[in-house]
Amino acid sequence: MSHRRYDRMVTFGPALAAALAVVVAFFGCTNAPFDPDSLPNQPPTARIFIGAPEGIELNPTSYYSRTFSWSGSDVDGFVEEFYVSVEMESGVSAPWATTTGSDTTMTFTTDDEGLAQALIRVACRDDRGAVSDTVSQYIPLRNFPPVINFVADYDTLFWSYSSANFRFFAMDLDGNVTMDDSVVYYLDTADTLLSPVDEDDPEADPAVRPVRKLIASQNEGLFDVEFHGDAPAGARTLFVKVGDEADAVTTFTWEWDVLPVLSPVLLVDDFGGSYDTASYYAAMDTIFGLGQWSLYNLESGSTDRRWVFAETLRQFECVFWYTGSSPSATLAQTASHVLDYLQPVDPEQTPGKLLLASKSLIGGGGLVPPGFIQTGLGVNTTPSPPSFFIPISKTVRKYDHEAWTWDDPDNPWDIVALRPTASVGGSVGLLPMAWGEPVYRLEYHRYNPRPPYEPLVGIRTPVRAESAVASAVTLTLQLEYMRMDDVVRELRYLLGEELGVELP
Repeated sequence: MSHRRYDRMVTFGPALAAALAVVVAFFGCTNAPFDPDSLPNQPPTARIFIGAPEGIELNPTSYYSRTFSWSGSDVDGFVEEFYVSVEMESGVSAPWATTTGSDTTMTFTTDDEGLAQALIRVACRDDRGAVSDTVSQYIPLRNFPPVINFVADYDTLFWSYSSANFRFFAMDLDGNVTMDDSVVYYLDTADTLLSPVDEDDPEADPAVRPVRKLIASQNEGLFDVEFHGDAPAGARTLFVKVGDEADAVTTFTWEWDVLPVLSPVLLVDDFGGSYDTASYYAAMDTIFGLGQWSLYNLESGSTDRRWVFAETLRQFECVFWYTGSSPSATLAQTASHVLDYLQPVDPEQTPGKLLLASKSLIGGGGLVPPGFIQTGLGVNTTPSPPSFFIPISKTVRKYDHEAWTWDDPDNPWDIVALRPTASVGGSVGLLPMAWGEPVYRLEYHRYNPRPPYEPLVGIRTPVRAESAVASAVTLTLQLEYMRMDDVVRELRYLLGEELGVELP
């Protein structure tokens, strides 16, 4: 096989040859760099933003610590610097400042009406010297007066005796740093022409003159207003004022009733509903006169602070507290204060007296601390017996100290004290501590073990041999199920003879 070689000459047409010549000529001329200045420069664009400093919550129209931000962009280069002017008075030009920063924070001075203003102008220059159009923004500014109100968890007070407390917060939308570091408070009985005095001043009496109180933490703005037995009886109005650096003053007012001390005995109604009014209320009306006695109705709420409840008790010589058939959560919560009322640690305080009627004081439903029951009431915490039935045919007997003899110990219980008006669901038997002594027992009715075990339903402390006057008498009877004439007579006996209260 033989091989042949063929040589072919390639030729181009006139049009294609001309095109190739242009291409070669173009690439042959690209050694010179591109000159951006050969293109027209586009001016940059400026923008303005208004907001609060990062991490600080302020009203966006507040005069205080107002932050103005700006930015600039350039489609064919970059922004090198900004020109900023902030006018704070209408018609008064402000100088232009040159900066590479992008924000400023300013505080303004408000006028007599708490108003201020800012007119911000911004322009920017790019890397080739072009300057943007000037953008402007008018911002009306104002001072926001402080705010005062009760804290969220405060138990709102609508009535009290002369001791009371109020828990507040104060805040300022301009920032609490602009708010005064103290408040001024006073009652409607005060002479507001007198200058305020500090709270620790001997003349500080909000019923007489304004009183100044420091806010412990201005950042939190929390403070209390307290009355320690110095709120005058009557329909009272509390005024609380706070100001700010722009001379705005906010006044908070609250109206409540300060109840007078009408009787030496305070009746503490710890019984839900109104069934008890026909017995306990009626008995107090009979003893002290219609409406001439003092009441603390726990159904309308207890005090916000326990010290207020303790000081309220101390305004009375004696407290008559009844709970019906249910355990008392309030007595459990305030037991230490009640014990201090009966046996005060402060030797300058006069010991109080307590008449307590509480069927569920001890036993399975008891909530009251054992220390209070034993030390304050002289009662053993073990029921003897537990809850038992009281038939309508049985009576409650009173201990007759004059008739008692060692030879015939049953004789002293011949006095019939209380007679049921209906069969009662139960009572709880009591055992006295060594410093307690029986006052009432129930007539025998199928209790186990057999006599001489009899259920005691009333105990006093201390024993009569130590003191003729008791500090506390405890009943596990529901007086609302007893004859009214018996209840009145025995309340007179318990309050007047056992507890030593002077009655009308």
